Amino acid sequence: GFYAATPRDGLHALLYNDASKSAVLVLFDRTNAVVSRKALGTEKVRGLQFEPSGAHLVALISGGTNTWRSPSYFVKLKVPSLEQVWKKPIDSPLVGMEMWTPDNADAIAVSDDRYVLHTAGQCRDGEWCAGHQGNIMQVLDATTGEQIASEGKDWRASHSCKQMVGYSAVSDTFVTANAGDYYPKELLFNGFAKGRHFGKASFQSWGNGGGKQGGTQGSIAGDPQTGGFASVWSYGVEGNDPDKLYFATISKDVAFVQQPKKLFPDGGSELGGAVAPMGSGRWLVAYTEAPSDMLTDYLRIFFEEWGIPASARTEGSRLAIVDSSGTVLGEPVNVAALGAPFPVEIHHLVQRADGLGWIFMDGPGKDTVRIVQLKCQRST
Repeated sequence: GFYAATPRDGLHALLYNDASKSAVLVLFDRTNAVVSRKALGTEKVRGLQFEPSGAHLVALISGGTNTWRSPSYFVKLKVPSLEQVWKKPIDSPLVGMEMWTPDNADAIAVSDDRYVLHTAGQCRDGEWCAGHQGNIMQVLDATTGEQIASEGKDWRASHSCKQMVGYSAVSDTFVTANAGDYYPKELLFNGFAKGRHFGKASFQSWGNGGGKQGGTQGSIAGDPQTGGFASVWSYGVEGNDPDKLYFATISKDVAFVQQPKKLFPDGGSELGGAVAPMGSGRWLVAYTEAPSDMLTDYLRIFFEEWGIPASARTEGSRLAIVDSSGTVLGEPVNVAALGAPFPVEIHHLVQRADGLGWIFMDGPGKDTVRIVQLKCQRST
């Protein structure tokens, strides 16, 4: 499932595929009471966001797993009625979605006038990159739903299975990140605003040109005060060293303000994660920890189980507060022990009206979704 919230109105929404594989969208009020519900079709859910104004919800749904010629769609819906405004296809002339597309990646970010798709797929037959895998970045006009082909920019990294995308309403800027295994062997951040691509910040990685690389997963969130961004991701040194969690802040011009910094230099392994702003230069980071390395297959793609120990999935969920210099404030909280674990592949840590929240399922194959709300109080 995918989860979104609008701090402005206190509404929050869940998009998931039910037992019959229907894509179902549910809108809740701040008390978690259901406001409205709508079935969007039988496509697989890929993403969900509110517009910054809160006036509309935007869903990304797709034709099916590993059928990369299947159509994918953005659906724009009014809030709170969930009346459909339009449903429009989104595609890339170079890269086909679905094959090698990460199931759990943060695939969309939206402003009030642009909807950005940022994911991955396989290069189409007959193209220079045919048979290889790379990223997709395409743009829709939020009013009409028409694709703006001139603003798309695909293939920023070869074999990028670890996309991140974020948006800041303060600076009206999108930031994307792609993890490459050959060209480049980097985690590469780029900016996009008002139809213009700009900026570059990169974190050196490694790769074998065949999919194996150092970066695992992460997320980007906008800073509601500066218009910049924060990002977290996990990275393992070549040679199967344990993955460690890194943090950086990024300017609206896409340059590192706080250089990438390992959050937990000592200890075992961390996979992550997700990040959300808490105000006053503080960030909430969600990640999974274990006493030893969790990954043995360094192809590292989202839609595989990775062979992560079951104990890490059930016991490893942690939350930490981090300041903008990358300093962990206090001790991380073991939320798994509190009965509120989240997936290792968490992509839905979100700001709510009076705190933050996420969702989790009871387990594989279960159909009960649990909503967690974390109220933030400043200690004295």
